[in-house]
Amino acid sequence: MPQGPPLVGGIGSLATDNPVRTVGSFWPYATSVWDYIHRAMPLTQPGSLSADDTYAVTAFLLNRNKIIEASEVMNRESLPKVRMPNRDGFIPDARPDVGKNSHTSGDNKNQKSQAH
Repeated sequence: MPQGPPLVGGIGSLATDNPVRTVGSFWPYATSVWDYIHRAMPLTQPGSLSADDTYAVTAFLLNRNKIIEASEVMNRESLPKVRMPNRDGFIPDARPDVGKNSHTSGDNKNQKSQAH
């Protein structure tokens, strides 16, 4: 079976010549980790984990990355309070074609139709 990307380690490596992108080093929010696990796992039956199983897997990965203690319980109330190491590592995208500055398809009129 092929090995996937690493899930543990790499904290503090993103600004180096050899960044290691893991749950602990790259993901900015623990809730995003939960969401991805809930939608994508297990590999052979994506989306089949219960919410409780997803919290357990998320807690396991957060603990392995030394972000939470093994005794901490993750649930709907506690997970959003987890402060990920790379939470402040992302910057807003200032490009005009993305984010709040982007136009929806309804805002862009066909130039050909405007000419007539």
